[in-house]
Amino acid sequence: MAASGSRKASAISVTSASIASMDDGPVPDGMARCSVCGRNFAEDRVAKHMEICRKTKSKKRKVFDVTKHRVQGTDAEKYVLRKGKTGVAASSGSKKSISGPAASNAAAATSGGKGDWRRKHEEFIAAIRAAKEMKAYLAKGGKLSDLPPPPPSENPDYVQCPHCSRRFNQTAAERHIPKCKTMLHNKPKPAAKGRRV
Repeated sequence: MAASGSRKASAISVTSASIASMDDGPVPDGMARCSVCGRNFAEDRVAKHMEICRKTKSKKRKVFDVTKHRVQGTDAEKYVLRKGKTGVAASSGSKKSISGPAASNAAAATSGGKGDWRRKHEEFIAAIRAAKEMKAYLAKGGKLSDLPPPPPSENPDYVQCPHCSRRFNQTAAERHIPKCKTMLHNKPKPAAKGRRV
């Protein structure tokens, strides 16, 4: 079983350098070399292989879109970004325009938002340090409730709900805020009436 595993690994690691070295080496008896790819085949099969090999080399393979095939026929299909096939966007080779937080992330990435990565990195390091401290404290026998809460991570792309002060991404905020507005716990409490004893 181990021999077949190593055979597969060696077959996968064939590179253009190894193909070039195959061209220099002698052709084994009863074999013929393909002039397109340089691999050796049985003399009666090399003609058929060369025909297929030429066709394969001349065609450019289409990139397989895993996401498209995975979500095809599901409710998630409408949320997957697609490249425009018609109009000016397709002719210029650009993708569909994105709105919301994704657009600001893309704009920050292209405009050189160098300060953003540093802030995210510092938050990440602080979160890891807090997790290590918590783990060490729990290992010593401490209670989790004795520890302060972990440092909050602020995402500038999130929208804060004016009713409950929680933060959401753009699409979640659009769903949440109207619901939160009508919730009872967000309504002002009526003034307490004097009770008679």
